[in-house]
Amino acid sequence: MPNLKDKSHISRGNSQKRRSKSSNYAEVDIHKTNFVSIPNTIKLSMLNSGLLSFEKIRLEARDENNSLSKTIPHFPISKAHFLKLCDLRRKFPVLYKLEFQTATRVETNMCRHALRKNNHDKNQNSKCIPYDYNRVVLKKKAAVADSDYINASYVDSLLKPNAYIVSQGPVEETVNAFWQMVWQENISAIIMLTKTFDFAKVMCVQYWPPNMEIHETYGDIHINIIHEEQLANFHIRTFHLYKVNELKEIVNERLILQFHYTEWYSHSCPFSNALLEFRRRVRLVVGNIIKGDDIKGPMLVHCSDGGGRSGVYLSIDANLELAEEEDCFNVFGYLKKLRQSRKGLVENVEQYKFIYDTLEEHEICGKTWFPVSELSDRLKVKARRNPLTKMNEYQVEYGQICKQTPRFSIGDCAGGHRADNRDKNRDVLCVPPDNFRPYLTSFQGNAFTDYINSVFVDGYTKPREYIVTEWPLKHTLGEFWSLIYDHECSVVVVLCQPPVNSQNFPSFWPHKSKMEKCGPVFSVHNISSKIYTNIKQWEFKINKKIVSLTEMMAGVKAPTKAVQLFQLTCWPMGHKVPTSTNSLVYLMNMVELWRQRVDYGPVCVVSPDGRSRAGVYCAANACIEQVIQHGEVDVFQAVKTVRRHRPQLVENMTEYKYCYDLVLHYVLHFLNKTK
Repeated sequence: MPNLKDKSHISRGNSQKRRSKSSNYAEVDIHKTNFVSIPNTIKLSMLNSGLLSFEKIRLEARDENNSLSKTIPHFPISKAHFLKLCDLRRKFPVLYKLEFQTATRVETNMCRHALRKNNHDKNQNSKCIPYDYNRVVLKKKAAVADSDYINASYVDSLLKPNAYIVSQGPVEETVNAFWQMVWQENISAIIMLTKTFDFAKVMCVQYWPPNMEIHETYGDIHINIIHEEQLANFHIRTFHLYKVNELKEIVNERLILQFHYTEWYSHSCPFSNALLEFRRRVRLVVGNIIKGDDIKGPMLVHCSDGGGRSGVYLSIDANLELAEEEDCFNVFGYLKKLRQSRKGLVENVEQYKFIYDTLEEHEICGKTWFPVSELSDRLKVKARRNPLTKMNEYQVEYGQICKQTPRFSIGDCAGGHRADNRDKNRDVLCVPPDNFRPYLTSFQGNAFTDYINSVFVDGYTKPREYIVTEWPLKHTLGEFWSLIYDHECSVVVVLCQPPVNSQNFPSFWPHKSKMEKCGPVFSVHNISSKIYTNIKQWEFKINKKIVSLTEMMAGVKAPTKAVQLFQLTCWPMGHKVPTSTNSLVYLMNMVELWRQRVDYGPVCVVSPDGRSRAGVYCAANACIEQVIQHGEVDVFQAVKTVRRHRPQLVENMTEYKYCYDLVLHYVLHFLNKTK
């Protein structure tokens, strides 16, 4: 008789039954069974777990009751229902694949012009070519065969026909034709979604002059740059286009804006909030031209091949425009429209999911920026507690940021978890992801690796503007100065002052002595020092000794590098905020003035543990730059940005609210002086 307390025989029996059921599911022939009677949730679970293949399912919209096609939104859906739709897709991610495969079964139009022999070299990718019925037709040149062809297509938005032109990025053979199209179609703005180079591959030739001093000619169109603005993820350039007569006199001219998104790599997806900010800038500068202005032509959108990335941007832009006008979204319907308009728009399920994620983020977060003139009044409102939720706006915002912060696995952070790097971390739970950490390149001996616990953080005007790191340990002093040297950090900002002779926080720069050796190859020379209220400043020269045999034989000489170190002395250990906000803002100004003089390398921000304090410094700096450059405040997005690569930055509500306080202090006491 079996022991009643021992239920292992029961669980084994149940697991065998479960396995047998799973096997039966895998062998289901839906054409021989009453598959329609199975609830959709079970079908989706079977698809999600791989127990049922897509090939066995018919997805016609006119299917029987309870068919899987009912899970696909064939019509526009309201904003409120859209968020529920996103929740369902989080539960059943297979729905993205279901929708994508259904929507992309529509490519039936002819591409005879694109496939002509004369046009072969004008196409980067045979999978992204225009259909005959809606291709952009250029004015023909006499005696030049197929001179009316360019790889570009008219595409409707959800509100206006021919709102966009989607083209591939110009190649050497098509630069003149590209500008001919821009002029002929009276393009309102150029949206460029690719780098010119991506991993050493030419993605798109640079079809504009290299700087503002040079005028270039493409066919009969002359071009020069009259203004360029750089932000962290994109550039905005203003081009002056003109034509001249035989006497070299300007007879026709116009201005056109190019919005160049620089942080979107091929076959990948960018950060949603960065792309939404890009789209907001496009709409702010260009205006609501797609829907309302019949004089201006379409918006020209291109990536490298006029495929995946272009389709993603169009989907987001058109759906947000529809939401603004009619309070609804039509993601699935618009993808079908895109695929009927051009081959290859939105190239995979990951990009399709990204469209949903970005639209959802836009709806959840809403408008988070406001004019700097409203800052004081806004902060008063944010401090008020809602009587129903018992929370103020600061708490609601920070809670939303925490929900949307990415989480990294041990695999994502493999470098910091390696056995030979583990003791280089103060906290093994705060380790940088490999994709966003700075790698050390200086050879210091076989015992050293390329690892230090630090992470890149984007600023407002530059990507990877900051390197956030922890106070070095006694055995990582060499790695710290290798970080400063290898990545040409012009400034080091230290946000704490540990006790003198602390064993846990060893000194890593010379205070009184003129020189200090840090690791086997680096020596730091104290050139000068100054003391201000709550701030200390040093100027150092870093010397590097060559110990690599290969470099020695090649006669490599390591140049001396200069660095400024600023230390804030009014932020006691254990305190969440400094005792003097004015001193911290003054320090930020000092660092910015120094960077304007040297203009190279990221700022290295040192905090006791690599997580506290540093996020406040980076986020507040980004907000201040936004105030200066655009007269706006957006602390919410600034904090989201600094937490992309290290989720522990701005790690509590106190730090989050203090970011607002820093910006307010800057606006009240420093802004007019800066101007």
